[in-house]
Amino acid sequence: MARLIRGILIAILVLIVSGGVFYYWFPGLILESTKYALRLWAGLERREVQVDDHHWVYLEGGEGETILFVHGFGAEKDRWGTFLPAFSKSYRLIVPDLPGFGENSRITSDKFDIPSQVRRLSRFIEAIGLKRFHVVGISMGGYISAYYASEYPEKVKSLCLIDAAGVESRIPSDLWRQYRKSGKVPFLYRTTGEFNDLMRLLFYSPPWLPGRIKDYIAQQGAIGYDFREKILREMVEGGMNLLESRLPKIQAKTLIIWGANDRIVHVSCVEKFQDGLRNCHTVILEQCGHIPYFEKAKETRRAYRDFLVSLN
Repeated sequence: MARLIRGILIAILVLIVSGGVFYYWFPGLILESTKYALRLWAGLERREVQVDDHHWVYLEGGEGETILFVHGFGAEKDRWGTFLPAFSKSYRLIVPDLPGFGENSRITSDKFDIPSQVRRLSRFIEAIGLKRFHVVGISMGGYISAYYASEYPEKVKSLCLIDAAGVESRIPSDLWRQYRKSGKVPFLYRTTGEFNDLMRLLFYSPPWLPGRIKDYIAQQGAIGYDFREKILREMVEGGMNLLESRLPKIQAKTLIIWGANDRIVHVSCVEKFQDGLRNCHTVILEQCGHIPYFEKAKETRRAYRDFLVSLN
């Protein structure tokens, strides 16, 4: 099965790189095909559950102890790429879309500050019957994950924070410098140029994408722009440094993974996490931006695998 899935992925990549008619006319189909190929590779199936006002869609698969994955702002359940297949043979994976993202409900009357999102995540966890589990969160998802671990320490077996938000960095990141200067957050984009700007902030070395794919992603960004702006505004207004007083409440052993060249959340944030957490180990990846599991995939997988082994 793994060989078949790899073949599908390679075929899709060849179509992209070749500049053929297929990718020119059907960029959405290419992206969807890649998404489903990765699900198959990881052995994950799409699930649905109604929790209060929200219709949660999530991926589930694998056997063993449970790992809950919490995505970042502007992402969704299928953005973990090859990180998930690396663990699905030894662990049960739960990978949801957060409220307001992916296939989850988008309720305009909701508030999207971090405590509100944590409460919704807690209700989802209760609904699917999780008792005690590992948690991995990146960026905004790291903020939510750490806040959850401080609120429900008895449920979190271990915590992995990847370039997590939630504390004030000693050195402001390039993103926050831009925000303070212009009032515009580059996480939001409506044009291909704005998407390119975001890619340069996200990655130390931005991956190559065909122009038609970039255009399609920018078009999708324009469609959901206003709602994402609302989420971001309410998250910032609700407090971007709420973890600083809550870190001592986290009991779980924690792995911190960070890109040394992160321009979104500066690596100096690590100092606050190390000072506030009782039991943590840190891995800093050189020549790496905000998404280590993509830019330094092998190193990130190895770090998390070694961390899980150390828990036994």
